[in-house]
Amino acid sequence: MTRRNGWCLSLLVALAVSLSACGGTNPSNPSRSGKPQVTLTLMGNQEWVQKPIIVRAIELYEKQTGNRVEVQAFPIDTVDTLIRKRVAMGEISDIVIHFGGAGLSDLQPENNFADMSGERWVADLKPAIVPRLTYKDKIYGLPLWESSIGGMLYNKEIFEKYDIPVPTNQAEFFDACERLKKVGIIPVYLASKDTWPLLPQYGIDFLVSKVPDLVESLNSNRIRFADIPEFRRMLEWYMRMKDGGYFGKNVLNNNWDSQPAALANGKYAMAMAWDVYLYTDLEKKFPGTADKFGIMPNFMGGPDAKQFEGPNAAMLMVNKNGQHLQDAKAFIDFVSQPEILNEIYRDLYTETYFASVTSNKLTKQYEEAKSLIDKYLYPSVTPFIVGYSQNEMGKLVQQMMIGSLSIDEAIAKMDDNRVQAAKQRGIPGF
Repeated sequence: MTRRNGWCLSLLVALAVSLSACGGTNPSNPSRSGKPQVTLTLMGNQEWVQKPIIVRAIELYEKQTGNRVEVQAFPIDTVDTLIRKRVAMGEISDIVIHFGGAGLSDLQPENNFADMSGERWVADLKPAIVPRLTYKDKIYGLPLWESSIGGMLYNKEIFEKYDIPVPTNQAEFFDACERLKKVGIIPVYLASKDTWPLLPQYGIDFLVSKVPDLVESLNSNRIRFADIPEFRRMLEWYMRMKDGGYFGKNVLNNNWDSQPAALANGKYAMAMAWDVYLYTDLEKKFPGTADKFGIMPNFMGGPDAKQFEGPNAAMLMVNKNGQHLQDAKAFIDFVSQPEILNEIYRDLYTETYFASVTSNKLTKQYEEAKSLIDKYLYPSVTPFIVGYSQNEMGKLVQQMMIGSLSIDEAIAKMDDNRVQAAKQRGIPGF
């Protein structure tokens, strides 16, 4: 999950000026160790590099070592393409932030990134996260990331004011939307202009309950999205929400940056997001607002759809062919120390992927909904689907909502995108 702020524009300007920069050494300005100061480069999504976890890690490293980290931020809607191009050109930064799973194959990790399977910190990882980092039985990155639960955030005060019960199933959810609409409150804020926040992956996670071998079947071309009735019902949910006015009249102009204000001022009652968002985005901009919200399941899909999305983790990977290989590995070793990890996560509202970290906090929303979360939590599966792109999927959902594509046409294009990507990678069966 991701966020945006204005200072990234200056980073992008700097990146445009020196796109191929891969770090350097300044012998006239020694580091704390007495060695020449090193400048490492780190590239990633412009949202990700601003996460408190990443910012704190860099600040601690720079303060205690005297070295520097130059951040190269890419726009969220083109980051995957740009990083793939940089990899193809051999112009990778010293450190790259990227998700694991099937999408990692585009970066050819065995040729470009250091195998970290034997590093000290691997033993500190909680077992549940290891499969999400592993590619062909190897770990290529440190999961320095937040751990959040995706669902439907809702304004408890609005629901209480209008005596609307918190929905427990899809029928009750649509009823709540209708009642909210009648009292002049737009039920759900959807940042559809930016495409990636359309979040169809929430519904895809639920498909595993209908097709247990979903990922394996898609990746071997035994089935396609078009073959799964529940997949179509997921897209029908978007259209019912739009046609019913439950996203509001201006849904196609809503962007991600405007969501905090839309929720804080009470114009909208709900939004699809994750529990940690309330503290990293909403509370940060509108202090005192986060506690007004709870989290319920998403009801995206058929009548029985009911799901929370489990956490996913991006990781810090080291360019094994870079000029500063050892220094970049030393950065990972530094931030992965238990005492440093605890400083990084101190008082942040998030779970962590490290057994040694105890300084973090769980969100109030997670604790209040824990029994439901335990029952209806589905792991995030889309990172493991070959050819799946959150941005491209979002664009097709957007085109469907605009009316440029029918539901069936959107599904066909979604399948075509996956199949084309699989063929390009030489995946058997395509």
